[in-house]
Amino acid sequence: MEEAMREQVRAFAARGLESLEQEDLPDARGNLVLTCEALRDRKGAETCCSREEMEALDRVLRELEAFPKLAANAGDSLLDLEGVRCYGAGRFLIFYRYNSNYGLVTVIRLALDHPEWNGLIRDGKKFH
Repeated sequence: MEEAMREQVRAFAARGLESLEQEDLPDARGNLVLTCEALRDRKGAETCCSREEMEALDRVLRELEAFPKLAANAGDSLLDLEGVRCYGAGRFLIFYRYNSNYGLVTVIRLALDHPEWNGLIRDGKKFH
């Protein structure tokens, strides 16, 4: 991944991390929570994605809640240091962190239509 694109991804993820650091979170339901930044991403996606695509995203998020360790940390040194993991879900790339002390999955951002960022996905494992 070229440096300019890497900086773009880092800035994108950083906005979600800032949202998390400011505790800009709605109440968690179960073991999955989305930052307010991720909720804004989702709301924006609802205007250009089909119902089926949004349902597919929801299925992956539920699976991610059940199996949070299946995705490795992002293939970027700075995101890796922050504990950010990446997983693809159709047109989406999910950026999230997993807190094993609480069993909590926090989705920090949802990137829509950025296939050029798929190089951040390290292991490519499918959910079971």
